[in-house]
Amino acid sequence: MKPLNKTAQAVFNKLFDGMTRVGDHRIVDTERGFMPVHLEISGREKLGEHDVLIASIAHYYESNADLVQDPECTFLIGRVEPIACFPLSFCQGGIIFQESARFVGGSIQFNAKLQREIATFSNIWLLNIKEQQEL
Repeated sequence: MKPLNKTAQAVFNKLFDGMTRVGDHRIVDTERGFMPVHLEISGREKLGEHDVLIASIAHYYESNADLVQDPECTFLIGRVEPIACFPLSFCQGGIIFQESARFVGGSIQFNAKLQREIATFSNIWLLNIKEQQEL
């Protein structure tokens, strides 16, 4: 699987600093006119002998009193040093949902091409978040 590049990983680490448990969440917003960034540790999965965390990054807007992702990506947080994150899914406004990986019986099955595409997008998006939120 393709991890985030070093620059995007550094942004990810800064965003999720101190977040280690399922349910941990925060919103980053400099109120400069850009959409706030919603962060959450959304799950835990068994991968071989190790537990790994699943994280979510999203922008949301409201439509007809519903929150809509614009976009949302999920990431597997690897438990190795240095920590590496692997993009897993991409969702855009309930119209597009791409899931490149699934956990099955303690292992992960993934579509390598789609996972690389989501990783490429995530690398760019995290740099945009860094600039927009002045990280």
